[in-house]
Amino acid sequence: MNNLSVLILCFYISIFSVNLSAIEPNNWNKLMDSSNEQYLVLSPDDEQTLLLHQINYPSIETLSEGREALGGLEFYSQNTNSPKNDIYSHLTLVNANNVQSIIKPKSGVILDFNWSPNSKLIALLVHYNHKTTLWLYDIQFQKLQQLSNKNLSTRIGGRHLRWLPDNKTILVKQAKNQFLPPIKNSLKPKIESTKLQKIQGRTYSHLLNDEIKQQRFKSFTDSKLISINIKGELNTLNHTSMVDDFYVSPNGQYLLISSLPAKLSSLVPYKKWGRKYYILNLETNKSKSPLPRLKDKYKLKKDSVPIGSRSVQWLPFEPATISWVEAVDGGDMTKDLSIHDHIYKMSFPFNEKKDLILSTKWRYYDIYWSKSGTGVLQQWRYKDKQALTQLIHYSDLNSVKTLSQRDYRDKYQDIGDPYSDRTSMGNRVLVEDAHSNIFFMSLGQSKTGVTPYVDSYNKTERNRVFTSKGSSLEVPIKITPTTLIIKKEAADNPPQYIRLTGKQKKHATTIYTDNSRMQFKHKPELINYQRDDGLNLQGTLHLPNSYSSKQGKKYPAVLWIYPKAFKNKKLSEQNTIAANQFRKFNPNGPLVFLHDNIAVFESPSMPIVAENNGQPNDQFIEQLILNAQAAVIALEKTGKIDVQNLAIMGHSYGAFAVTNLLAHTDLFKAGIAKSGAYNRTLTPFGFQGEKRNLWQAKKSYLDMSPFLFADKINEPLLLVHGENDLNSGTYPIQSKRMYQALVANNKTAKLIMLPFEGHNYKAKENLNQVLIQQSSWLKKWLIVN
Repeated sequence: MNNLSVLILCFYISIFSVNLSAIEPNNWNKLMDSSNEQYLVLSPDDEQTLLLHQINYPSIETLSEGREALGGLEFYSQNTNSPKNDIYSHLTLVNANNVQSIIKPKSGVILDFNWSPNSKLIALLVHYNHKTTLWLYDIQFQKLQQLSNKNLSTRIGGRHLRWLPDNKTILVKQAKNQFLPPIKNSLKPKIESTKLQKIQGRTYSHLLNDEIKQQRFKSFTDSKLISINIKGELNTLNHTSMVDDFYVSPNGQYLLISSLPAKLSSLVPYKKWGRKYYILNLETNKSKSPLPRLKDKYKLKKDSVPIGSRSVQWLPFEPATISWVEAVDGGDMTKDLSIHDHIYKMSFPFNEKKDLILSTKWRYYDIYWSKSGTGVLQQWRYKDKQALTQLIHYSDLNSVKTLSQRDYRDKYQDIGDPYSDRTSMGNRVLVEDAHSNIFFMSLGQSKTGVTPYVDSYNKTERNRVFTSKGSSLEVPIKITPTTLIIKKEAADNPPQYIRLTGKQKKHATTIYTDNSRMQFKHKPELINYQRDDGLNLQGTLHLPNSYSSKQGKKYPAVLWIYPKAFKNKKLSEQNTIAANQFRKFNPNGPLVFLHDNIAVFESPSMPIVAENNGQPNDQFIEQLILNAQAAVIALEKTGKIDVQNLAIMGHSYGAFAVTNLLAHTDLFKAGIAKSGAYNRTLTPFGFQGEKRNLWQAKKSYLDMSPFLFADKINEPLLLVHGENDLNSGTYPIQSKRMYQALVANNKTAKLIMLPFEGHNYKAKENLNQVLIQQSSWLKKWLIVN
């Protein structure tokens, strides 16, 4: 092991009262506790609302439970939960009369929930003391009780609870192996050969490259489906496999099961593996697999797909009919064909006899169906960056109405996505009103900013249902045939969830108000400026509470950056900033420096635009410098910022840009780089938007690698990285090697490796230390009053 020092920080910090202007080193915890998010869900009858109170920043004790990384996933070895699962402290139930009830287990956290179809019961998965068990909340009696003490699994898959239509039965997964002993490393040599491996995609860590890891992964993910009724009676379903997801048919008689393939790839991670689909008869308890298995997704052209069954789902307007998509072109979109995908269906008895529903001229992207048979079909084509959205109806598939065709990179022309909801059985259904209107929710991005809206569509017309008004940001989040729920906030007002009813959606009822305090008294300023070559840019300036225009004082500032590649100059200039968003405390973001009397220039545009039919990264360094120079000049013109006293920071690709700017400019006094990649020879098969490999674009790869220019970095650099970062390309070794390069060249640097953290940081104790360290770092290297 290298003897260069690596600072591993993990402290337990006590909580003190918080001053809005300045934060003492030990005072960040209270702000983190106050910044947990809420998510809103409507009951199936649309009368009740459930607010999920997420624990954003758990303790390091939670994160430090024994974990293993396999196939691109992490598993706890001593419990059947997954580190990737969101966790909730409690739920708030708001009934039709706006009366609130708190649903909170005495011990443990909530992992998942699901309404019963009749909206009278709520099933919960509660995790406590290494066990995940099923609980039931009775809304009428306001009673929460445990239904079963069986230890259930949430190790893989999305949602983990499904109701049957009888309102009495809940389907869950039980792990075949509850707890696993520590892994034993293989004693056999690992052999790889081009005889077996013909392709090489991007670099991934923790692949299943030996038999022990393969078997280990299967042991973690093998599960059996069980049903538990509301009396706590259990029945085992006759299906055991690596169950990923499962969905109940509309008539409640069948179960569509998505499972991992029996042979797990050693070349790509879990998210790129194929799937095998089963249909289980819930009455006979027998399953069959009538669909072609989806193959693994290896290195493919951009809009090419693996062969096999994709987008498998129940049709919501038929009792028990599945639909799916298969490529006609062998998965290769470059073939000159008039049809590229077929959409099929199959009904009971699921005997492999399939019927064609329709075909797509481009690559299928998605299809949404309502209970009446209205559908929205989305297609796309990579070669000219086109997206196509069409309105269809199952009863007349020859009658197609095009709703939108656009360059999918053009945010100003985006009509949004069709609004759908999940049923208690797990099926996605397009929301439709009594007049056959379906709804699209859009952010409404334009030259003037972000103005969210909702449009309704039917066969003949399009109507505007709602538009965000005034100085507030009003974002539609839920739609029913009669109700619209919005999240309303402003720079100086925390979010409110509001129910809008009536014909014009003008009758407003507040459901819930976020209790977050406003931390900053100055509203953010949107600054528009130009690059030397005329490209229009923008960013948001945040000023500390101590700022006063009467004093004429100039403040130090930190720039929070993240570059983006474009092949279209016009699209690179589009405005995507919502300046009227409430600034909730985010320990991973840059606004924490306002507490240190340091201004923040948030997300100044960093476009990297292709020139002369080349690739954007061929001029990455040159354009990155142009962007930074323009941002500094724009700050100087405000008269509020001391541009001789600037720092720069970023996360992931932003951290990569930070180190490049420190290596190639002298615009900044210090830098902070989190979870970055600094040596592009360690990501030789592509990264971010770069599709070429190292040998196809060797000069660009080398020129973009700040690791190779460590000797040119003259400013102090603070590096932060999670020890368990599984993100492709940003392995922890990137920060370790960058730090070592700086030490070898007698530079000033500090490296913080955060225990048990991934690409983004979660543990409160780790975040507290990062906040203390980065605050100290900028106070040391900037002149801060």
